[in-house]
Amino acid sequence: MTAPKSLIVSLHDAHPGSRAQIADQIAFLASYGIDRASILVVPEFHHQGPVSADREFCDAVTAWQAQGHDIVLHGYFHDRRESPPEKLSTLFWTRLYTSREAEFLDLPLDTARQRLERGRALFDSLGWCASGFVAPAWLMAGGLPNLLAEMGFAYTTRLGEIIPLLPGLHRVISSQSLCYSTRAGWRRFASGVWNKHLYGRLRETDLIRLSLHPADLEFPLMRRQIDQIIRASLKRGFQPTTYAAYVAR
Repeated sequence: MTAPKSLIVSLHDAHPGSRAQIADQIAFLASYGIDRASILVVPEFHHQGPVSADREFCDAVTAWQAQGHDIVLHGYFHDRRESPPEKLSTLFWTRLYTSREAEFLDLPLDTARQRLERGRALFDSLGWCASGFVAPAWLMAGGLPNLLAEMGFAYTTRLGEIIPLLPGLHRVISSQSLCYSTRAGWRRFASGVWNKHLYGRLRETDLIRLSLHPADLEFPLMRRQIDQIIRASLKRGFQPTTYAAYVAR
């Protein structure tokens, strides 16, 4: 039997400050009949305190999980305040590609383990099942996937691949994610041009990944293109799913 074509929408950077934006994105997806997404939750976004301190946010995430959304551990702080000193070799990733948010890019593995354990303990205390981990900006040290597998995570992802981690699931799945950068006008323009080109290739595959950040739908041109991508994908037979469900097939 031929595997169905899959559409995975991931909603990044969920934290108390972005709760309303994530809720709007979930409603936006529901208007197309997309009732499941992977929601990437940051335990202590930019050192602003644990999400457990915000009951309204926690209740929202619990409800999203109950509705069938995949709740994903997304870094811990999502910043580099306690990261190793920057080097010339990392400046592109820490200053241009991201705005000092590549938390797991060069994090020592013992420190990474502590943050992963802390994040998972927080999720467990709130009743959230974190089967997957995605590093901020998909940037992570080379040994991190092995550590995640050792700790029992089911999957992680990079910008260009999905990495199943459970025993017997070792095939890395190549798939470039569509994503946008909103920090400047030229970035938004470049994102639109690149994603139009990239989608032209992805629509001929059996997997489309669409990664949204909290502000993406607030820009009319980006919202229009996202609308076009979703409509075209559904029309071509892509079925909405989550990372957790996809790797468990």
